[in-house]
Amino acid sequence: MRMSDVFKRILVTILRVKPKILSAEEKEKMKRKLTEVNRTHDRDLTTCDKELIEGLKMEEVKLSNCSGWFISRERNPEDKIVYYIHGGGFVNSYTRDRMRFVSYLVKKFGYNVFSIDYRLAPEFMFPCAPNDCLEGYQMLLEKIDSNKIAVIGESAGGTLSFVLSLVSKDKGLPQPAAIYANSPATQLIEYTDSYRKYSLKRDFIVTEGIIENMMGIYFNSEDGKNPYVSPLYGQLSGLPPVTITASNCECLLDDSVMMYEKLKEAGNDVTIKIYDGLCHAFIISPQMKEVVRDAYPDLQAFLNKYLG
Repeated sequence: MRMSDVFKRILVTILRVKPKILSAEEKEKMKRKLTEVNRTHDRDLTTCDKELIEGLKMEEVKLSNCSGWFISRERNPEDKIVYYIHGGGFVNSYTRDRMRFVSYLVKKFGYNVFSIDYRLAPEFMFPCAPNDCLEGYQMLLEKIDSNKIAVIGESAGGTLSFVLSLVSKDKGLPQPAAIYANSPATQLIEYTDSYRKYSLKRDFIVTEGIIENMMGIYFNSEDGKNPYVSPLYGQLSGLPPVTITASNCECLLDDSVMMYEKLKEAGNDVTIKIYDGLCHAFIISPQMKEVVRDAYPDLQAFLNKYLG
């Protein structure tokens, strides 16, 4: 356990902090605040830290209801691409917030990236995000063969990566070359054992209470078992090769394990990698030495296998 986690755990114990379940009034206030923040968020990649964008070409692409960014480098192959779907609990973050990771993909791993800035809840609830991710994928299919597109997403982006594959299958579209899902939420129905073990003990990012708090923010209660919200409940046969990664001490560990088991049972080519002591959605943090040391060699091997 990292020292920072020890201090957090001591503080939580002393203050007797418990997961916060928003009341209806609190949820309405949160919805207004999130909507205002998302509307005014800086999405312009040219205003990023110069070190991150130096040597990169950045092209914004307008879609029907959102936009995305092609981030490329001259020496990278033009016929292969990473389709990146960011996380953020379906309610925050844009490509600009993930440029440290995106820049690493382009500069260090040598693959160009298309990152989708899908519409965010609560202003745009389900199914806006899946619809936008699908449109982004359809746009890529017009330019690049499906077997040259690898989909990567963390947290909510990992969820949407699975959803994209399910929607594509339902619409008869070709599947991408592979999916890499880091710390995905694969179901928004129940709290598993890993929530009870790690919520506010080792995991201070995703905690118990998230499901109730997401209802009416991202999805309505009747949509909880919709496979496009909770891909664990989908018809999972016929999906592309999948790599799932998670930390051994995060609340969504069981979500990853359950998805792995169901994908395998459905006959898919699926791999799961569990890393010791890393945080939720660790893949987006190249500034963390342990992530680069432990997880990035496997991520690079994934990319080289399916795009190399």
